Amino acid sequence: MKSSRVVIAFLAMSAFAVVTTAAAPSGTYKEAPQLAAMVQSGKLPPVELRLPPNPVIVKPLDSVGKYGGTIRKVYTGVNDWWNLALFGVRAEPLLAADLEGNIVPNLLESYEYISGGNILRLYIRKGIKWSDGVPFTVDDIIYDLQTRGNKNMPLESAGLASKVVADKIVKIDDYTVDLPLKEKYPLEFTIAYDPTVSPKHYLIKFDPRYDSTKTWQDLATAWSPSRNSAALVNLPVLSAWKVVEYVENVRIVAERNPYYWKVDTNGQQLPYIDRVVFNYVASTDTIPAMIMAGQVDFQARHLSLADFPFYKQNESMGGYRTAVLPNTNLGPAIHLNYADKDPDLRKLFRTKEFRIALSYGIDRLAISNTLFFGQAKPWGFSPLEGSPANPGNPYSTMYTQYDPSAANKLLDELGLKDTNGDGFRELNGKPLSIIIDMDKGGGAGPVQVVELIASQWQKIGIRAIANTIDRSLILARWKENSHDAFAWNVNGGVDPLQFTFAWSTTAAPDFMWGNVGVPLNEWQTSGGKTGVEPPAFVKEMNGLVLEAQQELNAKKRNELARHITKIASENLYKIPTTTLVSVGVVSTKLANVPNSWTDGISVLSPRNIQPWQFFYK
Repeated sequence: MKSSRVVIAFLAMSAFAVVTTAAAPSGTYKEAPQLAAMVQSGKLPPVELRLPPNPVIVKPLDSVGKYGGTIRKVYTGVNDWWNLALFGVRAEPLLAADLEGNIVPNLLESYEYISGGNILRLYIRKGIKWSDGVPFTVDDIIYDLQTRGNKNMPLESAGLASKVVADKIVKIDDYTVDLPLKEKYPLEFTIAYDPTVSPKHYLIKFDPRYDSTKTWQDLATAWSPSRNSAALVNLPVLSAWKVVEYVENVRIVAERNPYYWKVDTNGQQLPYIDRVVFNYVASTDTIPAMIMAGQVDFQARHLSLADFPFYKQNESMGGYRTAVLPNTNLGPAIHLNYADKDPDLRKLFRTKEFRIALSYGIDRLAISNTLFFGQAKPWGFSPLEGSPANPGNPYSTMYTQYDPSAANKLLDELGLKDTNGDGFRELNGKPLSIIIDMDKGGGAGPVQVVELIASQWQKIGIRAIANTIDRSLILARWKENSHDAFAWNVNGGVDPLQFTFAWSTTAAPDFMWGNVGVPLNEWQTSGGKTGVEPPAFVKEMNGLVLEAQQELNAKKRNELARHITKIASENLYKIPTTTLVSVGVVSTKLANVPNSWTDGISVLSPRNIQPWQFFYK
């Protein structure tokens, strides 16, 4: 059995690269017995007619597999839609990352930039069909981009959809489209965002632009682009499996897509696995017991490394093996709100010396040893070692030494004193406390991390209150700017330019993930007309980010990225903790699953290990 290695320079590829695929194997294609029976009964066309002329050939990790079986996973509710998408149940991206971290073509055959990089020309694979048998064409890309860009459709603005001049798109033919860009944009950045592909033939039935009796809410409900819902049962997909049963907060069942357009090296249509069942959990605390009871066949999402000893101890009972996974993200960081409604806290959070004091007050080795079993490294606010965006020493670990004496000295110099003798400092005569919001489904990243930090900060007189709430409430508090701080893993440990929302305030205000105050994003995107002006160093980072995002030359782009991350490290943009490691469990009966793999959204894990080539021994 093989292991993947962490390759963190994969985004350095030229934006002008043309990607291609191998030819299809010769001979007759094979299919799952259930599909063969449907062909025999006339319910499906033959497999040769369902596959494209040149299907994508997937080389199995260890061996060619056999058909059959159900993979059981867990999910946490309507907002856990990435759980499905990343396993190959509801979405397919234009480009994807492979086991080694290389960007490879997926729905695209190739792409190129024309008109000096101002137009992106896409060439999609010919002959792919949706799960209902309707051909996939560039009309599905055009429809998606023009719908996401419509002011009546309430979607977060990110990825390719935010860069395209939607009403100027030019269709060359069914498989070629020209996308005029608002600014130059390296396509490889899109792999971490929505796939920008939707079934036009189906969705226009609910679209008020095509049927005046329909509303935009009708379309949003039928599309369900960023949530799990019963609409998925009817929504055609291009993915390996398609949702066929949805019982809210109970389970989601997906079965193989008979029109899936990938085959193995023997010409067997993928996927091998018949069904994927996602069982609902109201709390991630219940997952370990389910795994021990043998009720989960594959899972990494929502697992906490804090439970690693439990998983190892109960492997034989649960019939699984445990894997420690390197992650492309950084570990939990404290995101202070630079636009806090409390003017005293806002001023304090914008003071570099205060942020440094908080960082000196964190014992990162204790965090690693207590919660990550020594697997995580103390790390600064800097990309991972080996990343083309990493500025090197001393930035990688800047301000990460545990030094309560230095922290207390800085806090004293800022005039933060404990005047009432309760052990905590006051700010302008008022009790100083920082409420840190956390996602209740975060596991050791970040719930336990923040609880440990709060106890450590007591030693420097800082009262931190760990506020564990549902993700929907976190989003609401961000939107209304009613929070002091929140804890979140930091996207972009591989390449911050792929996740600029975590390294600047350039993202649209409605894309709130990783922010340090939504009003800062409002200020940036409105040209200073609304919102709250960012600190000077953040404005400098923003300018460099906007420049780098339009740089199609990888070498120049990486130079700009290192400049950005130097500024972020020197100014301690966010309060970092450690690198991030994850844990996964895999049924011992499952084959073609590596011993370990790179986890993280940068590589769309576990898409990067291709679940459609998993099979039961």
